[in-house]
Amino acid sequence: MEIELHPAVSLLEETFNVLIAPVDMLVDALNHHLNLQRYKILFVSGNYSRILSRLDRNFTDLDIRRAFTSFQLMTILEENHHSFLIVEHDPMLYEDAKQMVEYVGQALKQTSREATILLYAPALDPHLQTMTDMADRVFCFYEVQSRGRTKANTRMQESQATLEAFS
Repeated sequence: MEIELHPAVSLLEETFNVLIAPVDMLVDALNHHLNLQRYKILFVSGNYSRILSRLDRNFTDLDIRRAFTSFQLMTILEENHHSFLIVEHDPMLYEDAKQMVEYVGQALKQTSREATILLYAPALDPHLQTMTDMADRVFCFYEVQSRGRTKANTRMQESQATLEAFS
């Protein structure tokens, strides 16, 4: 059975998945797929969550735990009894314990033998890169920034005067 979060993102049961995407993409996926609540879901965040405050009020069947250190995250994974885990990646968990990145990745992989794991981050960082090597599937979506001039930039450039160079 597959868990479809987005037309381009479907998660197979009992796999370790990594999603690197804008925050809005995951929030919209969770808010528009309320049928996900048929799974026993655990949302694990770090020191700060970009996702939780933006979830729809109708998304009610969700257990939440916070991991303030990589060791706490390992404990949460060991004690897991949920069928679907969403882990919001927090690179700050590894600042004082860089050696724990690989152990956490292995724990996520191990936990995926009994539950579907989605490790989410808005951008790739060196810690997440190490963990993606252990994932079954990795989904990457990036926002494309427009390099064209906006009206505000054009007006500002038109009103600026160039000073003569000093020799």
